[in-house]
Amino acid sequence: MKNNLPSNFLSSLTNGSLSVKWDNKPAVSFSCNNSSKIIDIVDIPIKISRKPGIIKQLSEAKDLAKKLKHEGITLEIKLKGDTVLKLGKEANPKLAKIVTLSNDIEIKDLKKLKKITNVF
Repeated sequence: MKNNLPSNFLSSLTNGSLSVKWDNKPAVSFSCNNSSKIIDIVDIPIKISRKPGIIKQLSEAKDLAKKLKHEGITLEIKLKGDTVLKLGKEANPKLAKIVTLSNDIEIKDLKKLKKITNVF
């Protein structure tokens, strides 16, 4: 199935929500409310091969997180409604700072983050 949705569509959303279904089942929901953007992964219907490890993925997220904070935006990533990761303005890194070397990335649930990064 083809779609014409640009990969950076979240950056243009300011308010509202969008749900994506796979085989008529919820897969991902996006919601935005001013400076808060949330991606909730309900189901992971695909597998991607040749993916980098979790540390490399978090290192690559540093620039995005820094940019989000500079723009006053928080991106929250959830898995089935539970917050897994926060990037940007409202991130409070605590111990994650040792791993990510960033003040702009907060890991809320390492086990669930690993589950997501094993797919993406």
